[in-house]
Amino acid sequence: MSDILPSWNDGKTKETIINYVQSVTDPNQAAFVPVKDRIATFDNDGCCWNEKPAYIQLFFSLARLKQMAADDPTLRGKPHFRAAYEGDMDYFAQLDPHAGGDVQDLLQVIFDSHAGMTQDEFEAMVREFMNTARHPHFDVPFKQLVYQPMVELIHYLHDNDFKVFLCSAGGMTFMRSVAEDVYSIPKERVIGSNISFNTEMTDDGPVVVRKPGLVEPIDDGPGKPINIELHIGRKPVLAGGNSDGDLHMLWLAQTGSYPSLSLLVHHDDAEREYEYDIGSEKTLKMAPERGWTVVSMKNDWKTIFAWQ
Repeated sequence: MSDILPSWNDGKTKETIINYVQSVTDPNQAAFVPVKDRIATFDNDGCCWNEKPAYIQLFFSLARLKQMAADDPTLRGKPHFRAAYEGDMDYFAQLDPHAGGDVQDLLQVIFDSHAGMTQDEFEAMVREFMNTARHPHFDVPFKQLVYQPMVELIHYLHDNDFKVFLCSAGGMTFMRSVAEDVYSIPKERVIGSNISFNTEMTDDGPVVVRKPGLVEPIDDGPGKPINIELHIGRKPVLAGGNSDGDLHMLWLAQTGSYPSLSLLVHHDDAEREYEYDIGSEKTLKMAPERGWTVVSMKNDWKTIFAWQ
């Protein structure tokens, strides 16, 4: 077992995951799940990569807002431009749904910051940011803030013929720009909240341009089962998340006709990452009631980041 999921400590959690995968992929067992139905969905922020002290995409958007406010001083009269320009993180912290904010308000600020540019331009900016911008606490490029145990789990599922999808409230194009590189998850298997688009004709042909405005439903809470249905058309048999925004997805996995596994990543390691329960109170309470497996970052993971 030590050769499987090497960044996971041997114990009940690792054993539960491996036993589940082995049982549903063995045609001689009653729990067998056909390949076509081996669907796994994972939240991204806080489940597969770091989300503190703010979402990675928020840092990306703040850099854009700050530059726009520097170029056009009149924009500083708008609260979010002014907060970005002045480095007022408290303003954006109040929008964090984990702290009681409205996720839709937060996403509106994040998405509208890059309205007006083409998808190709946006994706190039994301890749540049992820490779060069550095986390304020860990002082490493944001690209290196993926959780190594989750990367191993995703690869383990791929090796066992699971189709693994990211299903996050974060921006779909933002995640698609790096998902293949950091997780080996194809772009077409990334589900997220979405901005509006427009097609513009140029001398070189049609280009997709980002517009202001969100596409409903956002991929959070009750919106996750809807977007899973729209994008996949099958229920997951394995789901992973870390917050109350993942509750509906974790439970959805249990409503199908096959044996399921729901994983709840618990941020309880203040030394190697962060320790917090805010925004996860409902899921932590429901986990033992629903039989979800709580993954302790402190106790179940040998390492959190590959560079630690």
